Parts: sequence; structure tokens; C-alpha cells
Amino acid sequence: MEGVQFSFAFYCVIGYLIVITLLGVYFAKKVKNQEDYAVAGRSLPIYVLVGTLIATWMGSGTVMGGANSMGYQLGFGVAIVFSLASPIGQLVLTYISKRIRRQNAQTVPEVIERVYGSQARLISTLIILLAYLGVVAYQYLGVGMLLNSVLGISIPVGTLIAFVVIIGTSLFGGLYSVAYTDFISCVMILAGLFIGVPLAVTKAGGLGWVVNNLPPGHMGFGTLNFTQVLGFFLPTFVYIMGDQNMYQRFFAAKDENTAMKGGLWWSALTLLIGVIISIAAITSRALFPDIQPAQAFIHLAMHQMPTVIGGLAIAAVSAFIVTTANSFLLSIGINTSWDLYARYINPQADQKKVLFVSRVCVLGLGILGYVMIKFFPEILALQMYAYTMYGAAISPALVAAVVWPERVTKTGGMASILAGSIVTIAMEVMKKQGVAFAVTYPSVLPAVACSILMLVIFQKKQADTLA
Repeated sequence: MEGVQFSFAFYCVIGYLIVITLLGVYFAKKVKNQEDYAVAGRSLPIYVLVGTLIATWMGSGTVMGGANSMGYQLGFGVAIVFSLASPIGQLVLTYISKRIRRQNAQTVPEVIERVYGSQARLISTLIILLAYLGVVAYQYLGVGMLLNSVLGISIPVGTLIAFVVIIGTSLFGGLYSVAYTDFISCVMILAGLFIGVPLAVTKAGGLGWVVNNLPPGHMGFGTLNFTQVLGFFLPTFVYIMGDQNMYQRFFAAKDENTAMKGGLWWSALTLLIGVIISIAAITSRALFPDIQPAQAFIHLAMHQMPTVIGGLAIAAVSAFIVTTANSFLLSIGINTSWDLYARYINPQADQKKVLFVSRVCVLGLGILGYVMIKFFPEILALQMYAYTMYGAAISPALVAAVVWPERVTKTGGMASILAGSIVTIAMEVMKKQGVAFAVTYPSVLPAVACSILMLVIFQKKQADTLA
């Protein structure tokens, strides 16, 4: 254990990881069939629903990238604009949350197939698998780097710890385990942010002192123009419209009203979290102008917050990462068992058989992600294309399938998914080659436009709809 820093934060983080791992195993007793595993028996009460929505959505990017890094490096205005993408997108999802819950589905590809056919389900499943596996793999490394920078644990050991915890919280209890441990994580996150950040600002001399000690123009958008700021807003906004993790939470709500109320609380609290993170970022910039942007919140927690609250905040950072990883891992495990195995390989499989396959898939994909991040990290760069295209390829077709199923067609759905995918990849390739249009505008803008255009072009005629 040479080099390990046995601080209060150390015991907070290790204690948190042990508790949620044990709870993950404990909740296995609630799982009797595939529906219990995939959507918690469609029984989540509002407080658990809100907790799992927040903890799942607010991943490592929240406190190490996103508003944290942007607020520190680019300015408070940029961080706020980026933060607004989530609650605005969440409000849209909340508006259709009753329709989402009414689907009684387990996965996004299942909803897509009902409107666009089996080929669309297969393609969307493959896109999700490619995108989400990369996210899981990077979370292993994220926890490893966090444990190294904060606690002094070596990155390989930290990554292995992450693997054990993430597998333990998703393999046995499925969404029951993930949702209820997410609720605990959410409480920690809110306490660390809403208590710790105001104390840190006060200790610094107040918000006025912070503002007066920022670089000129840092309370605004810095040197960024409108198009660049929009480039930070749009990808998050579009992605959340189709994020399978969020849909699965709405599928798991105990009823439609719970889904809608949970969505409203989710949006409101996410807005507050975004503002608090942005304030934390500029406070860190004023106090510690020479650190890495990704370390802004962590540095503030370690050096500016009281010991107890700082330790809780550091544990909350690990919670952000773990809750993201186990949600994505569970999600693709269910995709593999439900959308591939039960749909195409063994359609006659009963619930217990599918449940067994789900657990095998979660374990297998978890191991695959660990192997990739340890030995083949270059492969993950390719997967980021899939993650980038998710919002453009999946979100428009999915929202249309939920809201206007009577208007869209199979041809339009397939064309929309393919157009979003192809245009995203083309934009990324042109960006690397320095093409002016691709460098200036975010990939998601033309990709989403083309995706929506396909849905409109191939929509049903009014006469056919009325027939």
C-alpha cells in the first residue's frame, strides 16, 4: 500500500465502494425474472426514480469534464449554456414520459422495431452496443485515475477495483440494484455539491471575491462565438432525447404519473447541479489558476472544503463515475440478451433463460470492456464515432416512434438512422482533414437535420393516416 494516502477522503471513497457493492449483491434476491432484472419489475417509486435518473445522467463528465472544465477554462457563460442542454432536453422527455412508460418495453431498440421493423432494431442495437461499451471501458479508467490522483492508489489497481465494483452493482440485482444504489449515490452527490460548494465559496471570500479574481471576460463566453457555444449545447441536448438509460428508467417507473413527476424533479435538480458545478469551476479558477481544468472540482473539494464535506464530495465524484458505468453496462447486457438473443437467436426462450443470458452478457461485456481499456485502448477511439452518432442516428427516429407512430414509416425510420450515422462519420472525417464547414459547425447539426429530413420525406400521407 505504499503511496496510498490514508486521508478521510480515502475512507469515504472506499467505504462508499464497499457499501454499494454489497447492496448490489443484496438486491439480487428481488430479481425473479427478466423484467425484474431489466426494469426493476416496473416498480420504482418517485424518490428512487429521481435518484437513479440524476445519478445515471450526471456522469464523470459532470465533475471532470463538461461544465466543470468549461467553466474553469472557457468561462462561466459557456458552462451555464452547456448545463442548460440537460434540463431542457429532460423537460422534453418529461413531456412525453407518459408515452414512454406506456410502451412497456425493456429497451430502446424494442420500441424502434414496433414502428420501423426488425432491421431497424438490429441496427440500433449494434450502434448502442458499440457506443455504450466504450463508455463502460472509459469509466473503469476514470475510477482508476480518480483513485490514483486523490488517494494515491496505482491506476492499474484502481482500474481493477472499478471493474469489481461496477460488475458487482449490476450483475446480480440488475436495475433493482443499480437504481437503489443510484439513489444512495444521488444523496451523496447532492450533499457534496449543495453543502460543499457554498462553504468553499464562503471560505474564499464570497462570490464577489471570486468574480473579481477571474481573468477578464471569464464570467461571459470568453473568446467563443455563438456557433462554438451552440456546439457545446446541441450534442448533449440531442443525445438525451434518445439515451436508452433514461428510457429504461421511465419504463421502470411504477406508473405514468410517477414517470412524469420524476422527470420534473430530475430536470429541476439537474439545472441546480449545473449551476453549482459552474460556480465551483470559476471558484477553483480564481483560487487555483494553474491546475488542469478536469481537476477543478476535485481540487476545490480537497483544498477548500471542510474535511468531512470534502471527503463526502470526493466520494460523490466516484459515485458519478460508478453510477454511469454500471448503468451503461447493464443497458448493453440487456440489449444483448433481449434484442439479440431473445429476438433473433432463441425467440422461444422463457423469462428465466433470458435472465440467465442477461447476467452472462453483463459479465462478459464487463470483462470485454476491462480487457479493451487495459490492452487495446486504440480500439475505443473508433467506438467514440458510434457514441457521437447515437444522438443523430437514434434520437430523432426514437422520439418520432414514441410521439408520432401513426405518421412515420419503416422506410423513413431506416433512412433516418442511416443518414444520421453516415453524416456524423462524414463530418468527423472532414473535421480531421480540416474542411472549414466541418471544423466550424458541430457534427450533430447537419446529422440531425438529415435524420429528421428523412422522417419527413418518407412520412405517411395524410390520407393514409386517416384511412
